[in-house]
Order: sequence, then C-alpha cells, then structure tokens
Amino acid sequence: MRWMLFMAAIVFISCSKVPERNFEFNYKVSLQANSGKNMKVWIPIPQSNEIQSISELSIDTDIPYEVKTEEAHGNSYLYAELKNGLRQTTDIDIHFNVKRKLRANAKFEDTNPKQYLEANRLVPIGDRFDSIAKANHFSPENMKPVYDFVLNEMYYGKPKAQNPSDHYYASLPTSIKKGISKDSVVSLYLNTTKIAGEFTFGNGNSNYACDISVGNCTDFHSYFMSLARSIKVPARFHIGFSIPEGKDGQIRGYHCWADYYQNNEWFPVDISEADKAPDKADFYFGNLDANRVEMTQGRDLILEAYSKEPVNFFVYPIVESDGQTSAYTKSFSFKEI
Repeated sequence: MRWMLFMAAIVFISCSKVPERNFEFNYKVSLQANSGKNMKVWIPIPQSNEIQSISELSIDTDIPYEVKTEEAHGNSYLYAELKNGLRQTTDIDIHFNVKRKLRANAKFEDTNPKQYLEANRLVPIGDRFDSIAKANHFSPENMKPVYDFVLNEMYYGKPKAQNPSDHYYASLPTSIKKGISKDSVVSLYLNTTKIAGEFTFGNGNSNYACDISVGNCTDFHSYFMSLARSIKVPARFHIGFSIPEGKDGQIRGYHCWADYYQNNEWFPVDISEADKAPDKADFYFGNLDANRVEMTQGRDLILEAYSKEPVNFFVYPIVESDGQTSAYTKSFSFKEI
C-alpha cells in the first residue's frame, strides 16, 4: 500500500509539472551599404525574468557595438554608430537560448505598477475610455468583463487589398460595425500608409481600435490597456515572438500580449490569440502558453541617440542613415533544444 501511494505521488508530480519550451533563437539583421553616411542601429536584446530564462547570448558581427539599457522600462538593446557608414552589406547575428514556462499570475521584482497607470502616446486614458467603462460597469476588482469586451469588439485582421486572395480580407465580415466595412478598413490602411500615419492596424493605437475594431495584437492589447488604466488598473505591454510547434523553423513576425496588476501580482492576457482560437478564450485570460519569447516590454521607449519621438514599441531593428530610415533585411528562426 505504501509503495502504491509512493508511485501515485510520483505520477502526480510528473503530471503537474508546469509546461515549458526550451529552444535556440536566432535574430539576424543584414545592414545595407551606405558609404559616407552616419549609420545608427538599435536592436532589442531579450532579458531573463520571472517567466523566461535567457542564456548563451552571443552577438556575431564585424561592426563595433555596445549593449545599452533603455531608460523608461529597463529593456536591453544593441546600439551601434558607424560615422562613415558601411562599404558593404554587413550582418549582425544575435543568438540565444530560451527556457520559457507556461505563465499564470506572477510577481515581478523591481517593477513600479504606478508607472503603468499613465497614458502613452497611442494608448490614451480617460474621456471615451471612461465612458465605455462606465457604460459597461467595469470594475477594477474584476477584469474579465474588460477582457471579454475587447474580445467581442475586435476582429483580428490586417487586410491590405480588397481582394479575396488576401486571407485577412476574406475572413472578415462584410460589415464590421455601423459605418465600418472591410472595404473601408483597407481604404483607410492604404490612405494612412501613403502619409506614414498611425491610424491603421499594427500601430497599437487605442483610438483606432475603438473606432475601427479590426487589427492585430498591438491594437487588441492597446485597447485593453486604455480601458484598464482608465479604471485605475496598471497594465503593461509585452512584445516578442510566437514559437511554432515543431523542432525548428522560420518565424514570420512578432507577437504581443499584455498583463494587468491586481493583488500584488501581474495577470497575463492574450486577447488576439483568444480571438483566433475561441476555444482557448478562457485560458488566455490569466495564462500564457510557453510558445513565445519576450524581447521588450513597455511603450514609448527611450533609446540613446535616437532623435525622433519615443519608440512606440520595440521588437524589430531600427536603422538610420544620416537621420533617415535606412534599408535592412531581417530573419528569425528557432531550433528546439
């Protein structure tokens, strides 16, 4: 009998182990030649925290660089300045190992929740967000209605053409809501990108998300943060990459999520993933899967020697030549350990 109880305990421990992923990640940037121009480069560097462990970090490149700490949120990044530019294409290969756990609520050291009650440039608080909170009787003691509201209001999509071959366009309903059609979403995108504006999907603009209701993870979670902060609940923005199932592969683009502060802990949400996988909607309120790596957190980042306005969010390289945006190519890949 004692032996059976011992074996049962072993089974329980093995079954209750928190899921995790262990993988290598490669972040590669190819800088284009720009001889004679002052080139500046900023690239995010991931950090270990209570949820993920970063190890074996290496940076392989022929150019001189420094690793800096970003002022507003404590993120790490590579900074390089080449006053005479580059004579030929040059690569920066950043390689690191990641151990990532399934995340539920957690405490984070050295974090000031009050910092995440304030508005950001594209994440305003008050006014219309106060009105929404009041109309829906949102309470800081129960954030599930806020999560459900954003999930029900938003459609995941990044349609760039009024063509059924654009799968985002094809997947959206013809009418999003009163006054907004999927054709008007595309038209807004095309017109906004012509003037390098920010009132379209992919910029994490809460007012856009509220007005248009179509966007990607940045828009879902900015909307959530505006509502949370408007009812005096601190909420943070996190960005990195989703890691596909399998042993290795390429990664196409970034992914982001948020968390909110309650009872001295941070509770995660991933509302855009819940929209894409409705059967996991309950899971993504208060949990994150282990299939991801975080590169930075926060909005309106302050980077050394960057002369433009604070960086909206930071996951891709920023490259300038004589103060103007400069061309580069990027690729991301992973390999299971």
